[in-house]
Amino acid sequence: MHTAVYLLLLASVVLAVAGPRLTRGLAPATAARALTALILTAAAASTTGLIVLAVGGLSRTDEVLAFSHPDTAVLAADDPVPRRIGALAAVLILIVLVRLVVAVVRRVRSVRALAVVRRSPAAGDLIVVEAEEATAFALPGRPRRIVVSTGMLRALPAAERTVLLAHERAHLAHGHHRLQALAEAAAAVNPLLGGVREHLAFALERWADEEAATAVASRTLAARSLARAALASTSRASGPATALGYLHHRVAARVAALQGTRPVNRVSATLPAVVLTVLTAFALVDTDAALLRCLQALHP
Repeated sequence: MHTAVYLLLLASVVLAVAGPRLTRGLAPATAARALTALILTAAAASTTGLIVLAVGGLSRTDEVLAFSHPDTAVLAADDPVPRRIGALAAVLILIVLVRLVVAVVRRVRSVRALAVVRRSPAAGDLIVVEAEEATAFALPGRPRRIVVSTGMLRALPAAERTVLLAHERAHLAHGHHRLQALAEAAAAVNPLLGGVREHLAFALERWADEEAATAVASRTLAARSLARAALASTSRASGPATALGYLHHRVAARVAALQGTRPVNRVSATLPAVVLTVLTAFALVDTDAALLRCLQALHP
């Protein structure tokens, strides 16, 4: 099998480790999109690499050779993969599939559990739940809802409630739950991407923070609303884990960012991420071509 597969696996590791650093210097919205592209590319790279290794290694086993009657000349032209490596890759693929199914089932169950909240009486897109804990989160789907506890409403003055609602509406308007779901699936496929997923979650919250600050035309007000909500909450969960909660993800860092100037994109900051993603994409194409040759050889 083609040696590019090993470069592909290495690229997935580099993307997982260096991905967050490659998006520094970007505005939150751009950073979130870039991190999503990086995490999906890394997940595709690692999965494709495992598939190619499994096919390359197992295609030379006696059982497969006897069953498929392959074109041995084409198989011999490819770089050989040790059978043990092929077997290990096959086992890892099975583990990946199990992890992905578990992640999907967990998310589906969470969404179904939140459907009960969605059916609660609403004022427009707002659902107010009776609870002392200060909590607020966005509930995507149809219809889209913003869930806020009475404890949160009592904790915030009217102007700061406007910030909170603008924050959660930004999550819904930009489909942040979709990026979150993609990141969860990618992290299930490649556990190394767990850290990148957390950076993406933070970028999504910062994106919504900036949208809220723009909506109320005051970064100071946005920072004050977030800080007051955090002080009023006795738990940093602020809603279900799969929901986009107001107090999720590094509140202190978000408040500090809002107290500074509005972030802008630096073109130079995007170049390393773009170059690495493009190179990985080329490796994916090359490896897929090698996989196709091997499959064609197995069924001439």
